[in-house]
Amino acid sequence: MYVPAEDTFLLIRGLEYTSMLGNTLEIGIGSGKVAEKLSDHVKNYVGVDIELSTLKNIKEHLPNIDLVCGDSAKCFVKDYFDTIIFNPPYLPSEDFIDITIDGGINGNEILLKFLKDSFNIIKPSGTIFFIASSLSNLQEVQSFIRENGFSCIEILNKNFLYETISLFKCNRLL
Repeated sequence: MYVPAEDTFLLIRGLEYTSMLGNTLEIGIGSGKVAEKLSDHVKNYVGVDIELSTLKNIKEHLPNIDLVCGDSAKCFVKDYFDTIIFNPPYLPSEDFIDITIDGGINGNEILLKFLKDSFNIIKPSGTIFFIASSLSNLQEVQSFIRENGFSCIEILNKNFLYETISLFKCNRLL
């Protein structure tokens, strides 16, 4: 299970004062810390994670959240969610040894997969929030977002000695 760290708390800080988030999906619910903090601001909160043991632990502490075991969000219905959030594994790595932090060779392979799946299930007026690291290929991520008809802005960041972690907000271009 992913242990909450600075990236988790940045995501929470960026979203906790957001008004009602509507039908919300968290891809890679991990520790459940984000769901715990945000579930009062949503109409319906759904969490998906690849680790069944993680979901069982969350269900014990957050019984009002709907949980789905799966890889990303391919099992959901088109145009359903008002808000999608995720803090994907983003550290560059040649091997996926630790699925909670290894993001692929460029550090953004999992992020791009989550974005692609999100583009298919977000409502036209919906918003996608995600965490990314300066260690990842953010130019490739920004290009992918634009090519799929979305805009993206950085709304919050935190600097460390070796990287900057940022919270981004994406909306469909009209």
